[in-house]
Amino acid sequence: MPLLENKKIILFFGCLAIFFPGAFVFGFPGVMASEWQTLFHVNKAQIGRLMFFILAGTGSAMYLAGKLQEKIPSRFIIFTGSLACSLATLFVGQATCMEHVYIWAFLEGFFCAFVYIPCLTIFQKIFPENKGLITGILNLTFGGASAVMSPIFTYLLVLKGYEFTSVFAGFLSIAFGTSVAFLIKTPGKYKAKGGPQLSTLSFKQTVSLSSFRLLWCVWALSGAAGVSLIVLASSFGRQLGYGITQYVYILTCFNILNGIGRLVCGRLSDRYSKQKILMIVFLMASCAYCLMPWFSHLYVVSFLACFIGLAFGALFTVSAPLVTEVFGLENFGKVFGLVFTAYGFFAGFLGPWLSGIILDMTHSNFKIVFSLFAVFYLISSVLIMRVKILGNDKQVVVCPSDDQGNFIKLEQSS
Repeated sequence: MPLLENKKIILFFGCLAIFFPGAFVFGFPGVMASEWQTLFHVNKAQIGRLMFFILAGTGSAMYLAGKLQEKIPSRFIIFTGSLACSLATLFVGQATCMEHVYIWAFLEGFFCAFVYIPCLTIFQKIFPENKGLITGILNLTFGGASAVMSPIFTYLLVLKGYEFTSVFAGFLSIAFGTSVAFLIKTPGKYKAKGGPQLSTLSFKQTVSLSSFRLLWCVWALSGAAGVSLIVLASSFGRQLGYGITQYVYILTCFNILNGIGRLVCGRLSDRYSKQKILMIVFLMASCAYCLMPWFSHLYVVSFLACFIGLAFGALFTVSAPLVTEVFGLENFGKVFGLVFTAYGFFAGFLGPWLSGIILDMTHSNFKIVFSLFAVFYLISSVLIMRVKILGNDKQVVVCPSDDQGNFIKLEQSS
């Protein structure tokens, strides 16, 4: 078998490509939040908006990335996304105001989707029997990248300064991530062979399904609660009296379980109910948020952050094969992109932005904010159990019917 036809080698290239966007989205803002607050003299609410712009960019691009896959080879989309993420990081190193950082955040989120969606689609296709495990590996790389890079970003920031750290990160991404993008493709034997092409769900059909609407709400609430800790870790650590080299442990522990949890939960999702897995981790994260503001010891707080990271990672990993299971692989890119709009457009506001406003109004009362996020996870644990698999919910089924090869849409109910 030729080297570039080996699906495991292609998976390795996919992990390289997705590593740096993950580090920029999950690790870079957490490390740089305090630096930006000092450089540009902004408050917590303004820092909180940063994640809103990242998520808004991602939400704007997810559906687009799914649609582009139907017309453009995935490797070209991945190359474009990886290169743009790298160049955006070079740009933010020259930022002179917070608005420049917001532009970086939106661009980073937008082009991150161009790497994430095509990679998920390709590898679910070439590993059909282990969709959960492979999705977990990709998400382990995507989320766990920040656990690797956050200490490195912190070390460079302290030793070399802000501009050097940004430029170094951008060029590192080009050298090891963008350079392999064209090697990520579906091997010949996994490509579709002739025959009629499967029809896919339209936008109207998708949003009319109750399972889609439930998943959308779960992503809005649990996504808001999970992503907020990335930004709040530094301010909460400072309030507890810790310096940057100490409170980075909170973010690191969050991201370690964010990454490892994606692999473990992904593997479990190949064998057990995906809804039950998500319900359990959501309840664990809800309890962690309830307890966190009552402790001040760094190790205890970092331990509790692990459960929130676990739930955050599971959301990404288990939801992807769940979308494939409910809506079909041919609909994955577009449907997952639409679900992701909840995370992109609403989670950023309900989480980092709203929490920043509350903290400024209540003089940094983290008990209120963390209790709110605990409720978000609790509601999500109820909603996810109502998502029904194909055949148990009203679904759109498409099949070839007439002599011209057109498709008839059938509605199926239990």
